[in-house]
Amino acid sequence: MLFADNNLRSLEATVNNELKNVCDWLTANKLTLNTKKSYFVIFRPREKNLEYEVNLNVIGNNTDTLTSLECKEYVKYLGVLIDSHLSWKFHIDYVAFKLSKIVGIIARLRYFVPFNTLLSIYQSLMLLYLTFGLSAWGQAAQLHLNKLLLLQKRAIRFMNFSKPRTHTVPLFISSKILPINMLYLETMSTLMYDISNNSAPQNISRLFRKSNLIHPYKTRSSFPGNFYIQPSRVNQQHNSTTRFGARVWNCLPPQVRQLPKKQFKKRVREILFAILHAEDTYVEAPTFLLEMAKYVN
Repeated sequence: MLFADNNLRSLEATVNNELKNVCDWLTANKLTLNTKKSYFVIFRPREKNLEYEVNLNVIGNNTDTLTSLECKEYVKYLGVLIDSHLSWKFHIDYVAFKLSKIVGIIARLRYFVPFNTLLSIYQSLMLLYLTFGLSAWGQAAQLHLNKLLLLQKRAIRFMNFSKPRTHTVPLFISSKILPINMLYLETMSTLMYDISNNSAPQNISRLFRKSNLIHPYKTRSSFPGNFYIQPSRVNQQHNSTTRFGARVWNCLPPQVRQLPKKQFKKRVREILFAILHAEDTYVEAPTFLLEMAKYVN
């Protein structure tokens, strides 16, 4: 369940009331809630402290008693760790922990198997963790994402038997591997393609609206097929999935947007590698939007 309110006490009352309704339904259907595996998180800006300790209660296995739910700094939902400040730090640390083990496997196996086998291990193991849920957590601070980039660089050096301080951009290009920032851009481009073509889940698609549905007059942002970018006052909103996804899509020219999906993904990947080759650095997401126009023709 997800609820929002500017007043913490009002929010507490609302959630407790809804939890009572849930418990009543479970009791009526002879079901119970596992309170040991049930938690809650209070999402808030980092600079905003909680006014008091929130207490949420549910009916335990014994219907005569109430059990208080534990408030956590983060929870795991569908394989993604979501923290109270939406910084994605805990999830990225979890991914980095998993990747470090795989890097160790690559380091040991490289003496016994060819490069193509190492590449298959990277794509089947490392890439799985890097791309799972990336459209949600890929807009995390670069400070956190750099942990994953360092592990990518270490793995690619091992795969190519390169020295620890070898410049890895040429290795990324020759191995046809995208660094984490560009993986995020590739993921967002594909997501926006599905949204634009009405093939994405409805609960995601309804978060986006075409610019021509917002206002009838012509502006640069109302180009046919463009998505509306809602104004934002803080960086966390500015870099949110809905706003950044719209900016990624809007910077793609019509001839790329109109390609069949397979060709679209191939073209976007070509553009990303062209930028990586030309800039010779690990381009961050905002820079990509500025550089895109140079490479789309």
